[in-house]
Amino acid sequence: MELKQYLRVLVRKWWIIVLACAITVTSAVVFSEVRPPIYRSSAVLQVIPARYDYGQTLAAELLLRQFANQIHTTNMAQQVVDELQLDITTDKLLGHVTVAPIPEDFLIQIDADRASPEEARDVASVFAHDFVAFHAAQIMDIDRRDRVKIRILEDARYGWVHWPKTKTLALAGGVLGLLIGLLLAFGLEYLESDVLRSSEDVERYVGVPVLGSIPTIGGSEGAGSSKWRRRFALPWLK
Repeated sequence: MELKQYLRVLVRKWWIIVLACAITVTSAVVFSEVRPPIYRSSAVLQVIPARYDYGQTLAAELLLRQFANQIHTTNMAQQVVDELQLDITTDKLLGHVTVAPIPEDFLIQIDADRASPEEARDVASVFAHDFVAFHAAQIMDIDRRDRVKIRILEDARYGWVHWPKTKTLALAGGVLGLLIGLLLAFGLEYLESDVLRSSEDVERYVGVPVLGSIPTIGGSEGAGSSKWRRRFALPWLK
């Protein structure tokens, strides 16, 4: 198909594309409105080597992942459940908590996703404070010159809506609707490709120019009405 033909299809089938976009965007917005929101709160821990020589710095980088794994454990989750008196199992709580090391900045980020903004803040904060206290007790017997300390760089704050994100879903729905609309429009055009609607269609189908067309009136039996029909004059029919 040439560009002109593509444009003709878009002009003729524009309503299909608009309808598909409207349906998908509306569905995305309705989904985001009826789904209960999930709130997220984050706490950031800073890992501080006792000295910033190459060996100590390298050791701190290697320990970041180990620290993250120690935070995301059943024992630590049980402490949080007990302190906050949560009605949830430790495994389920850990499923809503993400701990990610950031080696280039010597940071560890703790994200907690909960059904309320207050609970999200409390869970992330207690995880952070409990691990800092746990780590401080673990390094008491280590020489001060070799210690790797951990402190809370940013405590958890009031949770924000993490999911669903209405704007993101609406945009994704619009893109999906556009793709579906285009597929439907060109799919229908392909199915109707054998239907000759104009002299241009006839010329494209038979490969010769149309010299003229004669409109005729043909009545249908018992219909009481007439409809226009068109006959095309082709060069070899003269």
